[in-house]
Amino acid sequence: MNRRAVATLTAVVFAAAAGAPVLAQEDAAVGVWEGPWYRGMTSGKVKIDLREKPGTIQFTNLDNFGGEVRPLQASVEAGVLKLRAEGEKGGPLTANLKLNEAGSEMKGLGKFDGFPLRFEVKRAN
Repeated sequence: MNRRAVATLTAVVFAAAAGAPVLAQEDAAVGVWEGPWYRGMTSGKVKIDLREKPGTIQFTNLDNFGGEVRPLQASVEAGVLKLRAEGEKGGPLTANLKLNEAGSEMKGLGKFDGFPLRFEVKRAN
């Protein structure tokens, strides 16, 4: 085999291998996640359902977001789950949550209504 063919084959193998973890990461985020959120001295619970697209999110005790289930856009990039949802008031909620290696927990930061939020969610199902 000549060098050009080997280089092309190597590039194809690396491209395919690079694509596999991304799919695995997206699959790892599928499910229902629950846990606390924190904003300063305020906290509550959050439930994130990623079993279907779009997903859903529901907060307790988050001023201006509302307590109802809301649609949630989610994507995985470089091992980080990126979330976006519209609250009842206060504009969009955005967050980046990192999935642990075991696939059982996600932690990260977000922002809503001008304030930072911290999330610590665990797989519920």
